[in-house]
Amino acid sequence: MPRRFHKKSRNGCNQCKERRVKCDETRPLCSACTTRELPCIYSIPCPRRQSATEASPKPDPKPRAKPVFTSPKYDARHLLLMHKFSTETYQSICGDHSDMEDWQVLIPKLAFEHEFLLHGIFSLAALHIVATTPDSDQVISYLDTALQCNELAFAPFREALANLTPLNCDAVFAQSAIVTIIGIALPRLNAQHRGESFSMIETMMTVFELLQGASKILQISKPWRQASIFSKYDWRDNTALDPDMANAITQLRMLNSSIENTDSAQHSINQEAIDSLQDSFAKFTHAPHPAPILAWLTYAKREFVDGLRARQPFQLLILMNWAVLLNELGAHFWWAKGCGEELVAELMSELKDQNEKWKSALQWPQQRVGI
Repeated sequence: MPRRFHKKSRNGCNQCKERRVKCDETRPLCSACTTRELPCIYSIPCPRRQSATEASPKPDPKPRAKPVFTSPKYDARHLLLMHKFSTETYQSICGDHSDMEDWQVLIPKLAFEHEFLLHGIFSLAALHIVATTPDSDQVISYLDTALQCNELAFAPFREALANLTPLNCDAVFAQSAIVTIIGIALPRLNAQHRGESFSMIETMMTVFELLQGASKILQISKPWRQASIFSKYDWRDNTALDPDMANAITQLRMLNSSIENTDSAQHSINQEAIDSLQDSFAKFTHAPHPAPILAWLTYAKREFVDGLRARQPFQLLILMNWAVLLNELGAHFWWAKGCGEELVAELMSELKDQNEKWKSALQWPQQRVGI
């Protein structure tokens, strides 16, 4: 009798394969396993049988449209900017080695959880390229990128600032520092490369406005920051002042005391600004860290800023003394280069009528910045 051939199949159950017998491939239990009361397990999924209609699909009378691919949210330039920040730009926020790891590693990690911080990092890195690149063809392109990213960061940052939590306070703290630096550097670089008019006083007014409400970051989030990366940023210091700086503070206090009897409210506002300035001077004497210098802007009260905007002479004089510290930062950081000197020069023009009355108080800032 001739041998019967059968079509080979690899879809049988595991038990029939082990016994080397033909499996009828009935699912879920084959006949052989059912008869022998054995567990029936298929390691190969049931093959899908093609229907007649599927085997010969009808032609589509309408040609299908090509798929539309949308551009990704972040592109190669954003990768370049993050690389720039984490290899170079982060150093322009650090005052010493103690916080370098925070800004190089931890802050970029936070940025992937808080988009306003991510856009802030992109903007600052783009400005760093503008300030340092020898390629003039790239300057305008990166300036536009800095402006765009800064605008994207603004609204979500203000919203987070108004709704501080233990989860976002470090990101808000980091962004407040970045916002301050961008606020100082961006208008100046934009004017330099686009030939637009520029006022250092107006730039500082804008920075004050951007930071209004930011002082509560330190106040509200203090309990949350005990184990946070910013817990060491306690900028108040009792370090003895540099003699010149101590003399400048003494002169400001004396001039302010003369208005106590005529305007006690204004005297109190000025006194707070001078006290904060003394803390910044003291911290700078200990170490030239940008945090306590920029913190003075954050702690300024709305009433003091209103006086600056109204060009009140004594408030402008206090700002001129702070400009000395900004000038010192310019010797170490690209974003502050030349800013302190320009601010003192503009303020001197504003205060020219006060020259005789405040002669000594006006001379010290000019001497310190080299005007």
